[in-house]
Amino acid sequence: MSTHLIIPHPIFTSMIEHGETQLPYESCGLLAGSGNKVLSIWTLENELKSSSRFFVHKNVVADTLQQIHKCKEHVLAIYHSHPSTAPIPSSYDVYHHTDESVKMVIVSLKSQEPQVKCFDIKQDTYTECTISIDPIY
Repeated sequence: MSTHLIIPHPIFTSMIEHGETQLPYESCGLLAGSGNKVLSIWTLENELKSSSRFFVHKNVVADTLQQIHKCKEHVLAIYHSHPSTAPIPSSYDVYHHTDESVKMVIVSLKSQEPQVKCFDIKQDTYTECTISIDPIY
């Protein structure tokens, strides 16, 4: 598994904007693509309307996964925002991360300038991954 995720600038910007439009709640969604390159963003609605947790009904996730597979892509990362905390996985984030092959991207909106970090989650630990923003794509 690659420890490097490539995100096109428009998708990176969309992910941050999604987080900002959902304030004061957490935003969430999926980043899909091929290999380690993100090709699409799939915004989801945080049904909890919470500033510290997100939840999406399994039927909504299943429908979204079906659409992603129709595009011949795979989920590369689950993203969510932290409206008022650092871009570090909480113990809740780590515990509820269900697929070790999928990365976790966190957008922190705590500061004026958003911070975005990516992580591999394995069992009860996380390791930071590199994100490259592709300006051309």
